[in-house]
Amino acid sequence: MRSNRVVVAATAMVLAGGIGGVPAASAAPTAADHCAGYWDTSWPPPEIDEGDVDTTSPSAVMLGQCYLNLSMSGDNLTVDGRFGPNTRLATVRFQQCAGIDDDGAVGPVTWPLLRSWANSSGYLCHLDLP
Repeated sequence: MRSNRVVVAATAMVLAGGIGGVPAASAAPTAADHCAGYWDTSWPPPEIDEGDVDTTSPSAVMLGQCYLNLSMSGDNLTVDGRFGPNTRLATVRFQQCAGIDDDGAVGPVTWPLLRSWANSSGYLCHLDLP
């Protein structure tokens, strides 16, 4: 009987915010939590590549930047809607880690993988920006 009380008490403490001042773990953030405002039209978004600028919402470039940030550990891109050299570098790194053609463009092959990794609880690989 005592062991049942301990389990119930420990469960209640975890649900109330943790044990010993350590907060209970929460679910990993998803792409929906971070990237929802960047795209709300048809799927997949159009192909994007270096030189594209799309700073108004919905923005395929901003969505791509947000997804890249959630898919790789390390440095984060600035989500500004400007597909510059750092976004291209991050895209190529993602494509290499995913084992797909590393052309630096986010198109019909890259979008589904990027969305999948952005919604996963892990990272595909690590990104170091210059």
